[in-house]
Amino acid sequence: MKVINLQKEYYDTHVSRPYIIYKDKSIAERLFRLWKCVWNNRDIVIIEGKYTRNGIGNDLFYNAKSISRILCPAENAWGKYNEVLDYVLGNIDNDKLILIALGPTATVLAYDLAVNGYQAIDIGHLDNEYEWYLRKVDNRINIEYKYVHECGIIGRKVEMIEDETYLSQIITTIDGEC
Repeated sequence: MKVINLQKEYYDTHVSRPYIIYKDKSIAERLFRLWKCVWNNRDIVIIEGKYTRNGIGNDLFYNAKSISRILCPAENAWGKYNEVLDYVLGNIDNDKLILIALGPTATVLAYDLAVNGYQAIDIGHLDNEYEWYLRKVDNRINIEYKYVHECGIIGRKVEMIEDETYLSQIITTIDGEC
């Protein structure tokens, strides 16, 4: 409570969930357009679970200058936290925008990277939300070739992908049992 200004209005904690949870979905288009402004003409590094595949099959990152990916465990990435942090600090220029979709690990990682001079954002389930928005669905559905934790066991059975563009974006994989 010492750091919270009670006179200030803070933004919605669902910033990376601008679609599926809302009854009135009319603002989603504007919110996704604003998100795209964040990485417009920027070099981005996406740190994500190995089956997350943010932006694959849609135009979410079409306006990024370049995309690189660091693949991490699909679940329980915390066990590889230090490896991920060390890799970024030792190999990624801090002028790149870091987008992180790695469950609870993402929030802590974004903070630690910011402390080290990076612009890092926990984008959570933004890509899944965008997929659901594009499909105009009212409920969470599985998305082909992507890990959708919220769809239970069916969302965790992910098909292999042979997309050359996606594969060329992967700069390292930090994986294995934690």
